Amino acid sequence: MEYKYELVQADNHFPLKIIAHSSNEPAYIPRHWHDSIEISYVLSGRIDNIYIDGMNYSSKEGDIVLINSNAIHSFSVAKGQGRQAITVLIPSGFIRENIKDSNPILFDCISIFETNEQRLQHFEELRDLLNTLFVAYLNQHNDPLVHIHLTSLSYRLVYLLLMHFKIDNESLPGFNTNKYLERLTLITDYIKENYDQSLSLDSIAQVFGLSPEYLSRFFVKHVGLTLFQYINAIRLEKSFRVLMNTDHSIIQIALEHGFPNEKSFARVFKKVYHVTPHQYRKKHKRLSEARSQ
Repeated sequence: MEYKYELVQADNHFPLKIIAHSSNEPAYIPRHWHDSIEISYVLSGRIDNIYIDGMNYSSKEGDIVLINSNAIHSFSVAKGQGRQAITVLIPSGFIRENIKDSNPILFDCISIFETNEQRLQHFEELRDLLNTLFVAYLNQHNDPLVHIHLTSLSYRLVYLLLMHFKIDNESLPGFNTNKYLERLTLITDYIKENYDQSLSLDSIAQVFGLSPEYLSRFFVKHVGLTLFQYINAIRLEKSFRVLMNTDHSIIQIALEHGFPNEKSFARVFKKVYHVTPHQYRKKHKRLSEARSQ
């Protein structure tokens, strides 16, 4: 997933999009945002870090983390056994079309550290529904009427969120200004298209008619990363695919993805995956060969 505005398409047969995650390997999803409400629910294991608009969370089995529409967020997980989680994406239009409110709809729905007895009961009800939704989704090929079942669960999910977790817009600080979203989209799209070139704070600021000092402050304030950290996140996400799917040399991959040298690529890679690109590729190639025998 690239660090940019993401257009989320719901499933053709019901209003939500469900993604199942089950991997023991480290993973890193760079910061991005989209119009949909996103729910992260851990079935087993843990998600080491979820960044949401300047806050960092670590979620474990049973934890629910809701990410509001257009909130900048990212995920990172270390190597770990038995990790399984689901992501449920709810198009904001699906919620708006069912209530008479044209304002942005915000929720306070993060179960981590929750102690209020009534809210704990609401979270338990939400947890039961997410489990039911996931089981129905997994078994959809065995049920010719599954789209009716999933659609009814989708409405039930939105009902619970609106009844128990909706908050006033003023209650949630953060990233709600369209002007900033539009500017960030332009800047991140530009970097996404030019990540393999030599990029600098000065050159990007010049493209958008901003001072380097303003661009630097703007990025850190609204994204929580320096511009250079962001550029490296895009380069890493792009180069990882090539590393795992080709036999290109490490130095070739580094240079073709905007890194000045192999050492720079290895440093950025190791910070996320805890080993060098060469070590990571060698290990996974060995595992792949063992499985094929």
